[in-house]
Parts: sequence; C-alpha cells; structure tokens
Amino acid sequence: RKLIAVGDYKKHDWVVKVDPDAVFFPDRLSKLLVKYQGAGYINNCRYGMHGPIELFSSRAIDTLAEDYKLSWDGKAPKTCVTKMDFGQWGEDMFMDQCLSKILEVKPVPTDATLMCESHCDCNAWYWCNEGDDMVSYHPFKSIDSYKNCMANAMGSAAKETKHMLH
Repeated sequence: RKLIAVGDYKKHDWVVKVDPDAVFFPDRLSKLLVKYQGAGYINNCRYGMHGPIELFSSRAIDTLAEDYKLSWDGKAPKTCVTKMDFGQWGEDMFMDQCLSKILEVKPVPTDATLMCESHCDCNAWYWCNEGDDMVSYHPFKSIDSYKNCMANAMGSAAKETKHMLH
C-alpha cells in the first residue's frame, strides 16, 4: 500500500523487493531486465513466485493500484481478496496468483538466472558459484555466510572474466 500511496514507482520501469537474507547483485539484474521490457512481472521459480526477490513492472503495480481503489478502505486489492481463498498463503504467492489469475497481468516464464535457492531446485545455492549472471542467492541468515556467498559469487565472476581474457 505504501508503495502505491507514495507513487515513486511510476518514475521507474520496475519495482524490486529483495529479502535482507538474499545476496543480491543489482548490476546483474539491470542486464537481465533489458530482455523483459513490457512484461508484467518476472517469475523467479518454476513453482511460482518465491519471496526472496520479486520483480514487478510499474504497469503491474498500476493494475494492482486500481484494484486497491475498488476496496472500501483502500487497504487491500478488492477483486483479489474476494475472488481468492488465500488464508494460508504468503505475500509472494498472493501477489503471483492475484496478478496472473485475477488481474490478468501475465508473468514472464521463469528466468533461472534471477534466483538460486534450495526451494527452487538450485542445489548448489549455498556455494554461490552458479556463474556471473546469477542475480540472487538465498537464504543467508548469518553475516559470515552472507559475506562468504558474496565473495564466492564475485570470485566466480572474476574467474570467468579472467578465463575469457586468456
């Protein structure tokens, strides 16, 4: 709601939400987003949207904002709330289902370079060495594990660049 109320998202093509325990590389994301101009949102897992990193176009947020306007108090997207049984869902699944099934904002098919986590069949997530284009790794609950992941991910990028130069 706050995002919609403030309206700053309209100044940008994309809105990105990243969990604090996700190791995130914004420079890698900007390269990825070039491929998806005009998309509604990007699915980050073949099982549906997962919460560590969520990407929505400003157009998708505009559509969601219109649904908020339909509610009597502006605190929830009316059509999505009334048409879905979402009691056990997290916000990630709610957004995925609300946008795709109710508001008909279509996602881009899963991009495997957006997120590496164990719940999305990225078994090597902990090592953070999936190449220099992986945008995020999740979860890293301690500062040391977060720093190790970042170093490994940046090291694999440096190794690949060095290999290409020789």
